[in-house]
Amino acid sequence: MSSIITKIEAQKKNKDRVNIYMNDEFAFACGAELIYIHNITRGRSMEKEELQDIINEDNYIKGKNYALHFLERSFKSQKQVNDKLIAKELDVKTIDRVLEFLKQYDFIDDKRYVELFIKEKIRSSGKNKIKFSLLKKGLPEELIKDELNKITNQQQLEIAIELAEKKIRILSKSEKDIRKLYKKTADYLVRNGYDFGIVNEVLGKITKDVDNEDVPEKEFSEDTYEEDYRKLHELASKRYNILIKSEPIKIKLYKKLGDYLLRRGFQWEQIKKVLAELVNGVEEV
Repeated sequence: MSSIITKIEAQKKNKDRVNIYMNDEFAFACGAELIYIHNITRGRSMEKEELQDIINEDNYIKGKNYALHFLERSFKSQKQVNDKLIAKELDVKTIDRVLEFLKQYDFIDDKRYVELFIKEKIRSSGKNKIKFSLLKKGLPEELIKDELNKITNQQQLEIAIELAEKKIRILSKSEKDIRKLYKKTADYLVRNGYDFGIVNEVLGKITKDVDNEDVPEKEFSEDTYEEDYRKLHELASKRYNILIKSEPIKIKLYKKLGDYLLRRGFQWEQIKKVLAELVNGVEEV
């Protein structure tokens, strides 16, 4: 049954898109140029399904173009592309159709993305940091674990030793206290995603030629991070008081505060504890 197009108005937030009303009720939103291409005018009688088909195909073509342009410079995860298309105000069905096209022709492949990301980052980061980075990008946790499990402890240890030796050379130019030097090196490795077992092994290997009296007596452990945790909590509280003034939505506040603290090199396990205290009622994201 035909309907009458009774109103066409530009959207307030996006002048390139218009809202179409049929029989005085909102029907669709589409690109402004579409009304000229298909001569969609006020007062015209059209089948609603006909107009819907026109808009669906137009949105699909636009969605593919947006996605392909987004993928030109670098490989992206499915979630990154999905978020980009949502930002372009495309409907769910169109986005699903575009993503299916991209997967069919291998423009997006989350498994391949994880493999490439790990290959690039493993020379400078431990598994913990890599895992968190990939989770933030919306990659499936099981896929991340499967790929990270292919990296052996020996591989991680060799890279961590290289990083530690390089860091010590830099720090030793200004830090002459051997205990502080190794503590700072250990902190650096943990911030870069290495677990305590590997950090202890690294410290054991790079200090083997140092006199015993100069080597820290206690094994590096989570207990040594109590002071760091206090500093973290103090910094997080200050930032929380600033963010809460402009961000009332708890889930967004949680994410913004978490990202802020990660950029400052704190461990995610400690950050989670602080977030649980400051942002009540939000599950880990």
